[in-house]
Amino acid sequence: MQYIVGVDGGGTKTKAILADAMGKVVGTGLAGPSNYQTIGLEKACDAILTAIGDAIESAEKTNKMHRSSLVQGLIVVLGLAGADRPQDEKQFTSKIHTLSPLTIAHLVVENDARIALAGATANQPGVVIIAGTGSIALGIDKHGHRARSGGWGPILGDEGSGYAIGRAALMTVLREYDGRGEATTLTGKILTKLDIDNPEKLVPLVYQGPLQRPEIASLARLVLEEATNGDQVSQIIIKTAAKELVELIGAVIDNLGWHDSQALVAGTGGLLQPDNILWREIVALLSDLYPSVQFIAPRLSPALGAVLLGGEYLTEGIALADFTCNLANSDQLI
Repeated sequence: MQYIVGVDGGGTKTKAILADAMGKVVGTGLAGPSNYQTIGLEKACDAILTAIGDAIESAEKTNKMHRSSLVQGLIVVLGLAGADRPQDEKQFTSKIHTLSPLTIAHLVVENDARIALAGATANQPGVVIIAGTGSIALGIDKHGHRARSGGWGPILGDEGSGYAIGRAALMTVLREYDGRGEATTLTGKILTKLDIDNPEKLVPLVYQGPLQRPEIASLARLVLEEATNGDQVSQIIIKTAAKELVELIGAVIDNLGWHDSQALVAGTGGLLQPDNILWREIVALLSDLYPSVQFIAPRLSPALGAVLLGGEYLTEGIALADFTCNLANSDQLI
């Protein structure tokens, strides 16, 4: 039987899912970040291959697959943050083939937004907005035309992302400390989380120590919690993030000419949970601008979206609708 590995690689973690030709998930793996724009190609490929190896080992441990079954070669679909350009695809393709101990029959390199969209809409036309460590919006119409907005990284973009929200939270704490900003419950929450007793100690943590991009992005959850609890400063940060994410979505809708069409819009990433305060703000703002949009809950996770894209390379198996249904059922179990 043929097997597919779908990989969702981001700025914080890399997840791999191994599925058979029937759409049944047989193994999962997890590793560190794989955005090579921030950690380099070598480390990114190491994380990818570690996650894939873990997925295969987990399938073997549960007796759902034996490594000898991979003799035909794996179908591997990588959905990677920071991999947007043809040269990125060439570098990853060459490096993964060189380093992989397994035979890879088909290797596909996509941006992480592409697999998120495939998963969210079950590979149907629509728009997805990702807000995790970074941010990006991508849309594909029925003709296969693509439009994207954002995804330019922490220095040039990532508006509305976990990193942007976390950075705004740290700046807010320091503004209050200076006497330039309003009082906020974020100060106590962040100092407690970071185990420090003075805002001045944020400086060495950020510029010299362990508080790097993923750790700063993780502070966004505190902002969401405090905004929900009524902290006005946190609510302003969330509203600003929502406005920036809506701008990303709007640019994609405009570029695809969907102004008056019932475009499907889904949100994914660590920050966009159903009915949390950030998603509610996005829905309210976007509905005012584009009344015809239809908001949907993602049908599959991004990693399973990668598996779904890999289904196009199967030479055996079942109908696509049944394959997708089996993946959706597996999603409830992983």
